[in-house]
Amino acid sequence: MIRINNSLIINAESPNEIKNVIIDDLDIITCGLSLKSSVTASSIDDSGFLYCIQRGFSTCGSDEIILPQEFKIGWDKKAENIYPCLELVTLMLVSGKTPDEISENIYFYN
Repeated sequence: MIRINNSLIINAESPNEIKNVIIDDLDIITCGLSLKSSVTASSIDDSGFLYCIQRGFSTCGSDEIILPQEFKIGWDKKAENIYPCLELVTLMLVSGKTPDEISENIYFYN
């Protein structure tokens, strides 16, 4: 779970993470591999995955809305646990980085 300003990024597969968190006035962004998650991954292979925004969310500060879209994230080998990757990319988007900046500059070494 990551909180930045009024956004809370959580692992959708671990809903117990937020049991004791007051979520009033927070923008909840769920990361997971289901259709219910705000963000997910598709086309997962040895070279990376497509980061998929299924439901838009806002950035901190400017309140710009990041609309549903997909973009490529690379890695050196398939991750055993993709959730930290999803959460980090989401944090970067919420912080104001663009999908192009992330896709061009982030590469995970697993």
